[in-house]
Amino acid sequence: MRRIILFFLLLAPSTAYGQNLEIGKTLTGSLTADSKATYSFLAQESYFVFGYVDQVTVDVVIRVLDPDGKELGSFDSPDLGPEPFQITPKKAGIYTVEVSSFEGAEGEYAIVLVMSEPKAKEPKKLVDQLMTPFSSKDGPGVSISVLKDGKIVFAKGYGMSNLTYDVPMTENSGMSIASVSKQFTAMAIMLLVNEGKVSLDDDVRKHIPELKDFGTPVSLQNMLNHTSGYREILNFLPMAGWQFTDAMDPEEPIHVIERQVALQNAPGSEYNYNNTTFMLLARLVERVSGQSWKDFMTERIFKPLKMDNTTVKTRQGQVIPGSSQGYASAPGGGYVYVTDFASAYGASGVNSTAVDMTKWMLNYTSKTVGGDAAITAITTRGILTSGDSTGYGLGLSVRKWRGQQLYTHTGGETSHRTFFGYMPDIKSGIFMSSNHPAYGNGIWTDIAEAFFAEYLEPEKEEVVEEKGPVAEPTAAQMDAIAGRYQLVGAPLQIVYTIEEGKMYAQATNQPRFEVTATSDSTFTFVGVAASVTFHYEKDGSVKRATHHQGPDSPMEKIPDDPITPEKLVEYEGTYYNAELETSYTLKVEDGKLMAHHRWYKPFTLTHTSKEGFAGGIWFVGSIEFDRDPSGAVSGFMAGNGRTRGVWFQKK
Repeated sequence: MRRIILFFLLLAPSTAYGQNLEIGKTLTGSLTADSKATYSFLAQESYFVFGYVDQVTVDVVIRVLDPDGKELGSFDSPDLGPEPFQITPKKAGIYTVEVSSFEGAEGEYAIVLVMSEPKAKEPKKLVDQLMTPFSSKDGPGVSISVLKDGKIVFAKGYGMSNLTYDVPMTENSGMSIASVSKQFTAMAIMLLVNEGKVSLDDDVRKHIPELKDFGTPVSLQNMLNHTSGYREILNFLPMAGWQFTDAMDPEEPIHVIERQVALQNAPGSEYNYNNTTFMLLARLVERVSGQSWKDFMTERIFKPLKMDNTTVKTRQGQVIPGSSQGYASAPGGGYVYVTDFASAYGASGVNSTAVDMTKWMLNYTSKTVGGDAAITAITTRGILTSGDSTGYGLGLSVRKWRGQQLYTHTGGETSHRTFFGYMPDIKSGIFMSSNHPAYGNGIWTDIAEAFFAEYLEPEKEEVVEEKGPVAEPTAAQMDAIAGRYQLVGAPLQIVYTIEEGKMYAQATNQPRFEVTATSDSTFTFVGVAASVTFHYEKDGSVKRATHHQGPDSPMEKIPDDPITPEKLVEYEGTYYNAELETSYTLKVEDGKLMAHHRWYKPFTLTHTSKEGFAGGIWFVGSIEFDRDPSGAVSGFMAGNGRTRGVWFQKK
């Protein structure tokens, strides 16, 4: 979960090829905060290439670049140990692997190219090929099922389900499916709706009256489509030292809302992914139905669909026969046990198999459980009060992909990673779940293309329009653009400078690279699929910009007003939050403002604006200080995107 904070890879492609990678030959190296290493290898068109970086003592970020310097993929799991990378080149040539440290870490690593062979054309063999990094008898694995035209056409396990007892992974191994569980919670609510026991328009306090009254109703609909305004518990409790492997009182979600000062947004006005609400909904089902969560889910959903190897985990240490063990990489090599969430049931907690999950997929077509009304409600995208769509139904993402309607959700816990995707119009889908800490869900598209090619529209190719001369920015506009920009809601800054008429950009802890103008207000990053748009004010100044790389990210220009050590001292002190009953002590050390908490190593607060700082740890993404009428610092407001407006009063 450490990667919840937004992180951008803005490194420029290497201007010279590094050391040559050869199949089976291990190369070693070390990284400092500002260094990176480059390696090259010759790849053939339509080959499958696989290698890994052993993160011996440093957490790394891997980028693979094609012969033109364009990024093909980036790889960065939140763990030490082997970090795999794999690509399928579309043309022959020299490819580059860049290895840099995550967030300025330093240490040793080793890199090896394991395989380079023709990409398999037969779908089942292709899956075997793609699963190479997770097929070891000495490491955790993956369980996969593929449904086509309503029938299972592929189901298989790779690697190990349990390393201690030498249990292989199979298509019938139990897997903690994490947030993929949310659609089951939505169905549980809809079953009660069908019976007239609850309504999606109900204020949740009708059923859980001890929740705080914020003066406006929070409906079950708001809770199911992530628009409630409630605190996001799994991003909130870590501020007080809670860890994801820690046990949690089943009533803690209720206590969190009882102590919340104000809603983070008006209900229905903003989509903000939220685990708290789904945990609360599971407790609501228990109260309204009079059954335990396990009994309700088993009797009302799993048994009718003959999901005989599916259950729910509701307490720490619960034994689930046939379930896989989760792992993390151990310092120095190997793996250690980790515990997945337990009391987060409702938001998480379902334990199922690849085969059973195909039965659940088909329920979206047969509507055996829930009927037409429930399935329609779950698969209808939410609409905000502004009229915009959220792209999310009730516990399920709903979108179009390659011409097909796609119901999808991903899940990630301490170890397990899961992908669920179903295309109802062709009764086809993919389920993948892994207990391997370095597993990523991105390969689902390769599998879908292999099995469902005849149903998919071709990928849209970028059309390059013939244009006249680019309206480049004037010298005055370049001067107005130059400066330091802070990404809103993320601890990352980009500095734009001008030298001899050219624009350069440098992101936090990363080398400088050139950007080129595509108009008087837009620039593109050389060799990287990213661009930026600067927004001119009426007077010609620039205070805002939008970074385009994946989702658009707003940026605010930081006034050129560097903070002095004397100014930093004003922020020293101890700050207390009553909601969490926790404190942070801020001290100036070696010219930096450092945050201290009893459960964490000290981390740096980086100045971003007049009273704003970026946090140096994922759950404290930003801090904004406030002052009393006398000008003295009175406290700060902290947040991390999913959880905002957490007030710490200076003692």
